[in-house]
Amino acid sequence: MPRKRAPKPLVVTVWDERYCTAAAPTNSSTKQKAVVEMALAAGLVELREAAFEAGAAWADIATVHDPAFVEAVRTGEPRGLAQSQGFTWSPAFAEGLARIWSGHLAACRLALAEGMVLHPVSGAHHAGYARGSGFCTFNYLVGAARALLAGGLERVAVVDLDAHQGDGTLQLAGPNPAIALFDIAGSCWCEARGANRLAYQVARDATAYRTALRALPAFLDGVRPQLVQYQAGVDPFEEDPVGGIDGVGEAVLAERDRLVIAEVRRRGIPLVVNLAGGYVRGVSERLHVNTVSIMAESLGLAGAPAGG
Repeated sequence: MPRKRAPKPLVVTVWDERYCTAAAPTNSSTKQKAVVEMALAAGLVELREAAFEAGAAWADIATVHDPAFVEAVRTGEPRGLAQSQGFTWSPAFAEGLARIWSGHLAACRLALAEGMVLHPVSGAHHAGYARGSGFCTFNYLVGAARALLAGGLERVAVVDLDAHQGDGTLQLAGPNPAIALFDIAGSCWCEARGANRLAYQVARDATAYRTALRALPAFLDGVRPQLVQYQAGVDPFEEDPVGGIDGVGEAVLAERDRLVIAEVRRRGIPLVVNLAGGYVRGVSERLHVNTVSIMAESLGLAGAPAGG
């Protein structure tokens, strides 16, 4: 009799359809649902919904961001502040943001047990203390890092490979030596210094991008984080109208994702993967699913020797 094929490993994914609204002028508040549907159709993910309590979520957000800004986003007034990230406010949009915040913390906690979790959301790393920016309202990366550090972890890292610098993450992380940042962007607009906990590099073409990526293993070994949050942005894709790095095509992005996921997992570090940027409608969604496929591929390699 033919041997039965072992079931394909599925990527544990924290998800809630209420994350998505028509708030953005780009695809950045709708693409998440398309990515999840495509990943489900390909048999790549196992969905889990996070518990949500609105009052607790909004109170937690206000420990990271200015309470007046948080209240503006929650209520929609003043409207200019509520829409400072460039989105159109609605009650559903506000609720979605609070759910994303709670969901991301749940995904990080789940990763400590599961090893790797997908949280298919975007819109964090430009958000500042008192207002949004660049399609980012609240910085759930810093929020989750602070919560986990308060819960007993000693070091958390953000690996930010969106095409743009995580200036909001840098600002909100402040001088905290327990939050480390590794960031490769196509341009630079903020200073970043801080010994081995900060690694900011600018890469304007694919050759420089690959070279910058080679610094990741040393960063991980120097920081020794107990959790990595990976912003797997696909806006470095050379045809992206908002990002775009010369020569960075689909193959380079796949190479990047394999390297990041392999280097984090071979060190036994829990990993949470987010979508981050990607603005070519119909293409970015497919590129994000490629990332999910590489996550599933890495689960299939669990137990293989390093480099195998």
